[in-house]
Amino acid sequence: MNDLPSSTDSKSGLKGPLRNKARKKNIILMQRDLAALEELYHHRTISSSQLAKLCFPEISYETARKRLRRLQQSGYMGAATSGRMEGRGRPELIYFLSTAGAKILEQDKGISWETIPTGPPHLYHKEHFLRLVDIRLAMTSAEKQGYVDSLEWSSGREFWRELSGSFNNLEEQSDATLQFAFPTMDPIRVLIEMDTGNFRQHRHWEPKIKSFLKLGHPIWVITGALPRILTLRKWTAPLLEEAEVGPGKCVFAVYSEIMQHGIFGASWYRTDGTVTNLRPRLLAPGEEDFSPHAE
Repeated sequence: MNDLPSSTDSKSGLKGPLRNKARKKNIILMQRDLAALEELYHHRTISSSQLAKLCFPEISYETARKRLRRLQQSGYMGAATSGRMEGRGRPELIYFLSTAGAKILEQDKGISWETIPTGPPHLYHKEHFLRLVDIRLAMTSAEKQGYVDSLEWSSGREFWRELSGSFNNLEEQSDATLQFAFPTMDPIRVLIEMDTGNFRQHRHWEPKIKSFLKLGHPIWVITGALPRILTLRKWTAPLLEEAEVGPGKCVFAVYSEIMQHGIFGASWYRTDGTVTNLRPRLLAPGEEDFSPHAE
């Protein structure tokens, strides 16, 4: 591994390897650049348009895209094709951390660079990671529209720990966790599971959902097609009954519908087949609450 020369960045206030004169392109890292590296740590891989929305919202996409290319050319990130197309019909890139980028995060965030995944993701997992970012951006959009506030998101590392079979916390088996509050209501935490269609009922699904239910948080499952929801509902319903929680504790939606209508515009299916938009509502006298956020 090549050591990076030390320098001081007056704009970010950091000392250390923020310049690399041995690289093809020299660059002084700004705070938003460091934020982009940190997001890659959390999400493992992010497309150029997603990263622009997360870290460069105040500038045009073309300007953000050029900055990302500079970061990649300076050696802090790697790039590959995403399999998605940009609005102008050109292939969109995905970015991921390099060893140099991981070492910057070690200095900036105190995370051992050797524990940070670097290099391109496996082809099988790439779309999975990108869809998680899409869901995060959909929640960010919902916050801007006033549906929720105080949004906090955590993802990426949990999934990789799941792949490695190392669990330090039950909650880290979820693909993502988010915390938010509906207006005038207390904050809640939700576990996000992206279904790839490859889970087996007894080997994968039941242990996973049982561990989630022990935490007591609502569970949002996002899958690729409506028929898959029928299968997952059948697998999940008896687990909710065993845990003595309502059919809204675990709800299911189709990814494409969320992308089209938003988190709170899509149809979310409870295990009893009823549908919710996830938004809280006032109950009539004597009415039972089957919403996803009911205790």
